Amino acid sequence: MLKINKFFVLIILFILALSLLAQSRRSADKFTYNNKTKVFQYTGNSKMEDSSAVITSHVMTFYQETELATFSGGVKLLSKTNGSTISGGYASYNGKTRYAYVKNNPILRSPTNNMTIRSSFMERDFNTPLAKAISNVHLTHIDKESERKTDGYADNLVYDMDSEIAVLTGNPRLYQGADRLEGEILEYNAKNATANVMGRGKIYVLQTNNYVNSSETNKKNSNVSNYNIIVADRLFLNEYGGKDNNTRTLYAYGNVTAFFYEENMILKGGYIEYEIENEHIYMYQDPSVRIPDRGIIAFGEWIEYKKDEKFKDVIFHNDVVMIDYDESISLEGDLLHLDPDTKVATVSGSPKAYVEDRSIKITSVTMQMFNDEEKLRANGNVHVEGKDMNSQSAWATYFDNEKYLRLWGESPYLKQKESVVRAREIKYYIDTEKVEAMGVSGEIPE
Repeated sequence: MLKINKFFVLIILFILALSLLAQSRRSADKFTYNNKTKVFQYTGNSKMEDSSAVITSHVMTFYQETELATFSGGVKLLSKTNGSTISGGYASYNGKTRYAYVKNNPILRSPTNNMTIRSSFMERDFNTPLAKAISNVHLTHIDKESERKTDGYADNLVYDMDSEIAVLTGNPRLYQGADRLEGEILEYNAKNATANVMGRGKIYVLQTNNYVNSSETNKKNSNVSNYNIIVADRLFLNEYGGKDNNTRTLYAYGNVTAFFYEENMILKGGYIEYEIENEHIYMYQDPSVRIPDRGIIAFGEWIEYKKDEKFKDVIFHNDVVMIDYDESISLEGDLLHLDPDTKVATVSGSPKAYVEDRSIKITSVTMQMFNDEEKLRANGNVHVEGKDMNSQSAWATYFDNEKYLRLWGESPYLKQKESVVRAREIKYYIDTEKVEAMGVSGEIPE
């Protein structure tokens, strides 16, 4: 019987201990108590503490029956679980639900990751690691390793202090230096300095050229800076990405379109990796490149773009097709290099060229397309097929203005219907089917 009584006594003591822990402890320089309304009024260095939080202010009002407390003047809420603080001009705290509301320019500070959040209004659930910021939200974070500063803006924000992830909604934008991210929903992870944008995300990446603050930005002028713009269903920006896991890299997923102003290129694909600092891009899932001012469009199994101070190179891999609508030329092969500035293209891997709306087909070991009168050059074991004609030579060039082929090297020949021409050099005019030969051997057709 005594053992049973001792057991019940222990249970009662445990319940009393829990009750004491749940109750708040309050102090101040001065307080008054209204016995009728059961309201405490604290003034000067007011402080309330329970198992979840420590709240300080100049003035505190505590309603005993509801355990609701209000605070004004230099309010500060400290979380006992993670050390985060919220400061503001006014706050209310429900001791039963452990829920706080803060207004008058509240600021949340995280002690572990240099995160600061400002807004017009905040809510803090001390039962969870969650805080909500509402209206005129401004997030600031400085990554400890890269020292890169991130500024986020939105109408609403939810911050999980355990995962260190902030979710921004309502016109969210994220700025890193001169670069800007935006979309429908934006997640920023302060732990690993990554940004995840969902709902037709868009990023503006400042190109590495010259002046940032000029009013002439986005006019094609070598003296100003311009932006690359990437749009996709989802964007993921990783400070420590890339092939070496140490390069600031953007990953774009779903219906990706990238506009590169300086190169006047439009890149499209299902998935793109963009190493921002060195401007190296990898494109997959039916990728394509368009150069609007020249009417060029090109495709490949996968595409990469490399750029440095000396050259720019768009590289197309496997099942390559490039069409120049302005010049009525198309190229095919396994590998193609394209300079977006000069429009010079080099094709290898069983290359084929079609000129004049595919009326002429050319095959060779390698091919080059130029941006001048000599439009196309085929090198090594060149074969040409056209209407009622075919030819073979070591080299061939296509001249766009007069629309003729020049064949030379290793005794070229041209067969036209039943006639065969062998010569040191042969010219074939596509529109008129006229043949000119130098060092002739054979029969020249009429």
